[in-house]
Amino acid sequence: MKGSHLPQCRLRCSRATLRFALRLAACALLTLGGPAAALEKVGVQLRWNHQFEFAGYYAAQEQGYYRDAGLEVSLHPRVAGADPVEAVLAGAAQYGVGNSSLLARRAAGQPLVVLSTIFQHSSGVLLARRLDGGGARRDWVGASLMLPPGNEEVLAYLKKKGLALDTLRRLPPSDQYDELIAGRVDLMFSSSARAPYTLDRSHIAYEVWSPRQAGIDFYGDNLYTTEAELREHPARAEAMRAATLRGWAYALAHQGEMADLIRARYPDSHSREHLLYEARQTELLVAPGEAALGSSDPARWRAIAATYADLGLLPAGQPTAAFPSDGFLYRAPRPPGLWPYAAALAAALLAAFAAAYARHLARRLRAAELRLRQVDALSGLALTDEGAWQWRGARLSFSAAAQRMLGYRDGQLALAPAEWIEHLHPDDRARVRQYLAPCLAP
Repeated sequence: MKGSHLPQCRLRCSRATLRFALRLAACALLTLGGPAAALEKVGVQLRWNHQFEFAGYYAAQEQGYYRDAGLEVSLHPRVAGADPVEAVLAGAAQYGVGNSSLLARRAAGQPLVVLSTIFQHSSGVLLARRLDGGGARRDWVGASLMLPPGNEEVLAYLKKKGLALDTLRRLPPSDQYDELIAGRVDLMFSSSARAPYTLDRSHIAYEVWSPRQAGIDFYGDNLYTTEAELREHPARAEAMRAATLRGWAYALAHQGEMADLIRARYPDSHSREHLLYEARQTELLVAPGEAALGSSDPARWRAIAATYADLGLLPAGQPTAAFPSDGFLYRAPRPPGLWPYAAALAAALLAAFAAAYARHLARRLRAAELRLRQVDALSGLALTDEGAWQWRGARLSFSAAAQRMLGYRDGQLALAPAEWIEHLHPDDRARVRQYLAPCLAP
């Protein structure tokens, strides 16, 4: 039996080592699986009040995309009379939604960074009231204008149209159409995604002046942040960007659901029909068929910078070619190449091979132990003469110890094969005859 002690010891040691490793791994998993990290609270400053223009942000909240990214996001509507970009610069919100005027502010030294362009086209338009008889107005000198700051594409359009800003009477901007409907204002800035729905039901004659009609195609809504936020929380900024794009993809694919959500969250919002109109117009501005969601073209930003320079809205001597290479546009981390996946595959294959080889060794070890136990048992029987038998002529002879085990006296049990086989169980006789046939052959 001594020959089987060493393999058994090794097997017991291997099993003990395996149990220890499993316990250690379990402890590591319990440590890693502790309480979930608290969500990071961040704010997003919107350009206007709640409406379908921000449906992607609502979807990212409702569908849990922000939560999955480790973020608890609050959305701040615009405060009347306040500059929403200043709220981000002051740290009241970490992120904001802004239009192409972010570029001019960056050129003026404000540390703003565009994370993602959501709207490929600006919704900014001028609503021009026709004459009472419905005819087009010929002379706009002295006409009244409502235009909030930060909509430079409209200024470029007026310049291209030959309307000098100093020939127009500026009125405080408003997002209500009553002044235009009542005829108290001639030109009013608004959004192409909202205004036509209301004005078409007011039965007034009006025109929509879009800068795109004159080849001035600015980007619309952008998700932006500050250099400080990007520097101090780069992973958070990327998570915010990715979750927001997921939200926009969902919102565009589920417009009716988002209209219902906006009405449920914000009872003062427009009717469902109005929101669905906004949804259709918003999809045209996002233009998912023209460019990948969230993408922007540096060359197009340079063209926008050239327009600002033409309007005198860039600092003197500011080279437009510097945009957007000066850090104004965020560069998302590049996805890793194939080598990490190849390394992971190689590691998985190596682990699978190691596990298979370990199982092979374990099987060989068990087989060796079994053979060793059999040899030990046979060796013990040989030493004690127990169970030994031999052929003597044509008869089968058992050892004295074997005869005593079977209840016979020494010399009493000596049988011819045919007689001995009769002592076997009937089910075993044919098999034993087959085994003995070669031994009994002449």
